[in-house]
Amino acid sequence: MSQNGFEIDFCRHCRNSLFNLKSLEDDIASTVSHSSHTAKKSHEKIKAGFSACPNACASPQIRDFGVIAFIVPELIPEKCVSCGKCHEACREKALEFKTHPEFNDRCIGCGDCMRACEHQAIKGKVRFRLLAGGRLGRHPEFAQIFMITDDPSDIKKAFESVVEISEKHGKRFSHIEGCVDLLYSMLEE
Repeated sequence: MSQNGFEIDFCRHCRNSLFNLKSLEDDIASTVSHSSHTAKKSHEKIKAGFSACPNACASPQIRDFGVIAFIVPELIPEKCVSCGKCHEACREKALEFKTHPEFNDRCIGCGDCMRACEHQAIKGKVRFRLLAGGRLGRHPEFAQIFMITDDPSDIKKAFESVVEISEKHGKRFSHIEGCVDLLYSMLEE
């Protein structure tokens, strides 16, 4: 989605998707269409990336605003048969397998373990990492995680805040000094 002063990318829906981002597209498109932010050059556009899993195909880490869906896996011990398929599926080596799998701090929330379990012994609630302030160019910066939420309406509110801050300052969000602090302040109101 590229419109006037925006470049918005949604990852394609693939087998790794943890959340259907289609439900967010209309809200984001509405915010964009009602915005007064315009830009003639690419580096002036507000850039946003929405990814339905931690693979982050839409590059949210280098955008003004980004979203990464993830899960926090939880074992249901009474369903686990200790087959080890979850352990084999984990590319992050985030499972220590004893009697049952135990998740360690290397877990990125991709859901591979959950998909591999034929007994549905691993469940997880979808959550979202919201990032802001990323950019490439002469002075590149990775976006900062400013919120973790399980409520998609928080995504809409945060994106609207990024757009409002950009409009108020007349420039792209990540080009505003202290942009993430401004976002924190606005969201606390």
